[in-house]
Amino acid sequence: MADDLTLGEIRRELLRLTAMAGSAERPKPTRINGPDHSMPGHEWDLREQPHPYGSREYVWVVRAIDEQDTADGMVHVSTPESMFPGEDFVPMYVSDARRLAMALLAAADRAEHLAHGITRLEDRRKAV
Repeated sequence: MADDLTLGEIRRELLRLTAMAGSAERPKPTRINGPDHSMPGHEWDLREQPHPYGSREYVWVVRAIDEQDTADGMVHVSTPESMFPGEDFVPMYVSDARRLAMALLAAADRAEHLAHGITRLEDRRKAV
């Protein structure tokens, strides 16, 4: 955004962003593992877009298992760099998983705006 924006323009942009955020829908699980599975519960697969420097498929697998051992709950993540992707999972507390998700959204938003050459008001914020 330019430095000479009016309050009305800022409000319109805020309304647009709020509407976009309100219309975003959480993805449905890729599969639901039954009680006979070693990790019963919901599972989401994320297949990354093809990388320009290789032909390998990059798949992230995220699980929320039905049986939780902690009060905060756990999310289990398998990255494409895992020893056995889709089988080797790292547990994360729900609160940490939410913070990671928000950091990924913020970084993606920033990268997208930089790619398009758009300056935003929040780009002026200082890192904490």
